[in-house]
Amino acid sequence: MKLNYKFTFIFVNTLFVFIFFLSCSTTKPAVNGNTEKKPIITDVKHLVFIGFDGWGGTYVQKANMPAVKQMIADGASSTTVYNILPCITWPNWSSLFYGTPPEKRPENDFPSIFSITNSKDTAFFYEYYELVKINSANKNYSLKIDSSLESAFKIASYIREKTPMFTAIIVDEPDVTGHKTIWGSKKYYEKLITLDCFFAIIKQAIIDAGMYDDTVFVFSADHGGFLKGHTANFPRNRKIPLIICGKGIKKGYTITSAATICDIAPTMALILGLEIPVEWTGFPIFEIFE
Repeated sequence: MKLNYKFTFIFVNTLFVFIFFLSCSTTKPAVNGNTEKKPIITDVKHLVFIGFDGWGGTYVQKANMPAVKQMIADGASSTTVYNILPCITWPNWSSLFYGTPPEKRPENDFPSIFSITNSKDTAFFYEYYELVKINSANKNYSLKIDSSLESAFKIASYIREKTPMFTAIIVDEPDVTGHKTIWGSKKYYEKLITLDCFFAIIKQAIIDAGMYDDTVFVFSADHGGFLKGHTANFPRNRKIPLIICGKGIKKGYTITSAATICDIAPTMALILGLEIPVEWTGFPIFEIFE
């Protein structure tokens, strides 16, 4: 009996060890290990990112923005995504496109969402001049614009003709108006109406080009604002909107995770089926996918 018991004990423990090592060897690496090409979740052909400088999450609900709010209804969204400190333009726009805050990335040769596309089929329209540095090392199309509807029509014309895989559009409003008046003023909300028309023109170009059914739209900002500034560590300065809408994205869904501005680039990379650089500190927002 003692011999049988000892044999059984050895057999069970050996079997347990075998199963443990088998499970370890067959478990897939976590996606955020960034060591392999990520699965194509949405199977889209085009992604359009639109950024409104100074568009605080606090000011989304009251804004008269029917085109943008239709995207909220048709997609996944949050008005409480946090940016980084300092709560100013360059650190936050760069963190959005690099997926990493400035203090955790070297000055040169750090991968951005533009560089990992590795494609000339990318267009960058920007108003804030510093942003050109993010795309300066790449041979993608870049054009300085402004927040006017005239610029929107120029972008729309380019999209219809070139049908780029990845388009990024960043304008300086409503930040300029917020500094001149105050965040949440009548003029601030009037500027948001103009920006909604700006987006509607871009959306129509996507439809006209036959791209709409294979496109994901991503909306966000660099910071919000309070009174005439945005540098203090206040919720109205820190909270920004994030709206993601299109093929493979949940509809009418509110993002519940504690997402940050650094998570936007990894999410866009995952949408496009691109490999997420190991250097990035942000994580894809998996809950948005159907």
